[in-house]
Amino acid sequence: MNMNEIVTGVTMEKVCSIKADADCDTPKTINLVVKFDGVKLGDVFSKAMAGAVIQWQNGPGRSKFDTWRNNQRVEITFSAPGRTTVDPEQAQIAKLKGMETQAEKEAYIQWLMEQANN
Repeated sequence: MNMNEIVTGVTMEKVCSIKADADCDTPKTINLVVKFDGVKLGDVFSKAMAGAVIQWQNGPGRSKFDTWRNNQRVEITFSAPGRTTVDPEQAQIAKLKGMETQAEKEAYIQWLMEQANN
């Protein structure tokens, strides 16, 4: 595999929830679309590896700290992360909270009911 190959036209979408800050009680659900266009394949893998390293450090790395030797080589197998599930009910509540007017909320609820009956 050529890690210098340029990735073009790859788009991935991820639903995430954000808050303005730690004290905020109102989250927003965002559909984040990430475009991989004009980046080296090696850069994409390096970014994925960074998450795997942090996960290892916070898990087995730290829990077995006393068994590791300085400069020891440890091999791990990358696995895709488990999907974080978003509670559909909470997502709908967050969506409704983000709507400005009561009429907008009622129209959305009506639309949902129509979809459920089709």
